[in-house]
Amino acid sequence: MPLFGKDIYWYGVQAISLLETGELHSPDRSPVFHIVAFLFSILGVNDDSLYIFQILTSVWLLFCLTLSRFLLKSHTDIWNLFPSVMVILIGFLYPKQAWALGFLLISIAMYLSRSVPTEIVRWFGSGIYFFLATWFHTMVGVLGLGILVLYRIPRKYRLILFLSALVLPYLFENNTNERFVVDTKTFPVFAAYGMVGVGIVWDWIRLLFGKNVFPSHQSIYKTISFLSLILVIPIFHFADIQFRILISVLLIGSLFTLANRKESVFTVLSFVLWIYTFLQSPHLFRYPYEDMWNPGEKAASISDNGLLVAHHGFCEYYHFQFRKDCLSWEPDEKAINEMPSQTQIYRLVYGIRFQNLRASQENHQPIFSMIEPLGEYQLVFEKDWQHYIQWLEKRNSKLLSVAKSWKNPYRTRPSFIQRKQNYGI
Repeated sequence: MPLFGKDIYWYGVQAISLLETGELHSPDRSPVFHIVAFLFSILGVNDDSLYIFQILTSVWLLFCLTLSRFLLKSHTDIWNLFPSVMVILIGFLYPKQAWALGFLLISIAMYLSRSVPTEIVRWFGSGIYFFLATWFHTMVGVLGLGILVLYRIPRKYRLILFLSALVLPYLFENNTNERFVVDTKTFPVFAAYGMVGVGIVWDWIRLLFGKNVFPSHQSIYKTISFLSLILVIPIFHFADIQFRILISVLLIGSLFTLANRKESVFTVLSFVLWIYTFLQSPHLFRYPYEDMWNPGEKAASISDNGLLVAHHGFCEYYHFQFRKDCLSWEPDEKAINEMPSQTQIYRLVYGIRFQNLRASQENHQPIFSMIEPLGEYQLVFEKDWQHYIQWLEKRNSKLLSVAKSWKNPYRTRPSFIQRKQNYGI
């Protein structure tokens, strides 16, 4: 069964490194990679083990959601047979985030619960689970802290907060921070629709205007609903940070939703919209991994291949399957210095036909000294590719938008990513 998700092979790469060297391939303090390594040690290093890890992650998140509802004394009955779509979506797309969110849900539930015997136990238990959430994924810990702060701010000040958040992106629009890129040209809700379809827009509207909530949970629900409203403002680069925050907020919001026939109808409709999008546009949720084996095997068999450059997703798949270095960025000095001697850099071009590459000439000489057609990919020398990019820029070619996109990495790694990545990937 082809794997679902766009980062799943990265977990395999990290786990293999743990098993073979005792250290992570790239430093990361989250224990989630140790869970994958444990599964590999029992089930073997293969795609099936990764698939089981994804299922285990979703089961974990569903368990935490159910336990949290129990702690809050939420009404549970047959209408809870349809849990939030976010459980499956986050569990398969962002496993590390999913494990952290499980702990955060329990932390929030304990903080708000009145069924815990004493105040000290409630605060101590909530703090322990919040620590675990932060340990598994720092962003989730920051999100939990943000919800707590927002929850404690009087509602009369929320309009001021919203207006401040509305102005903030335009003050930092031209910032040069490598981690946070503010994009005021893209409205985040439309960006979310383009990323995963209409289902997420429906779930956002449900959270924003939902009234089917237990009276005792109205205050925290309105806090989370207000946070989802702030997230329509382009505070961060949406695809990188804000989208992950949004789906986390949608999941947390489902914790306080009253389970009954009316709400279950909305949830079923959400499932239908998500399933429709997945069937119509599966590429939004996964890479075509089944098309990557042949080009990966060919590239790995080249004796002087010291580093392969390919798009994100392929690199993780390639490293997992063939144990070879790959970079989903333009080669930088660090990557070049780590290459074995007497080797070259190759690139797998994606989205540009073999005929187009072969027809490119300058001064009646072909730009590419070698082109190996490999299905949807074309294997070339990186130095020829850089020449080709310059040639496209001179001609202002329409192919430039494909040549300089996620399909064909053209940006250099930011310094904070270089520090995290020990090898080529």
